[in-house]
Amino acid sequence: MEEGRKLEEAEWITAVLGGHQEAFGHLVTRYQGMVYRVCYKITGEAESAKDMAQEVFIKAYKALPAFRGQSTFSTWLYRIAYRTCLDWKRANDREWKHRSTSDYTENDWVTMQTPEQVALHKEASLELDENVNSLAEPYRSVVQLYYFQRHSYQEIADQKGVSVKTVESQLYRARQMMRRIGEEWR
Repeated sequence: MEEGRKLEEAEWITAVLGGHQEAFGHLVTRYQGMVYRVCYKITGEAESAKDMAQEVFIKAYKALPAFRGQSTFSTWLYRIAYRTCLDWKRANDREWKHRSTSDYTENDWVTMQTPEQVALHKEASLELDENVNSLAEPYRSVVQLYYFQRHSYQEIADQKGVSVKTVESQLYRARQMMRRIGEEWR
């Protein structure tokens, strides 16, 4: 199954490079969900994530001749998405620091909870978001990939272009930083 998928992707890439631009649509269709999730996780905003996802596919299309196949296409595309969104985040840093994944309406929370439970849950989520967002890169992204997106060490290493040992080390340091931040907050 995986081999057939790679062959299909290789055919689409070859077709695009051969001048058949419509073949890129197959790659967009296959990976638009992944790219959007990456963009949304970093931007925290649906509209910004859509804009960033479009930008990612434009960049990928333009950079496709440079794709050497040393990694999977999805890993290569993930790196473009990740870097594009980090650039966006840096440009919008002031807004980024004030945005949190807890900025949702009450309708997003389980309706069976009491108002006190909702308030406590929201407060804990805000604290966690603030702590994670206060981490410097690459620690913030490793925490988000591992704990929130449930990627394995190997998947994170592939996506970020680093070794598994580096991912382990970054997660270890991030946990230490989070503990210090938690202790200071209390």
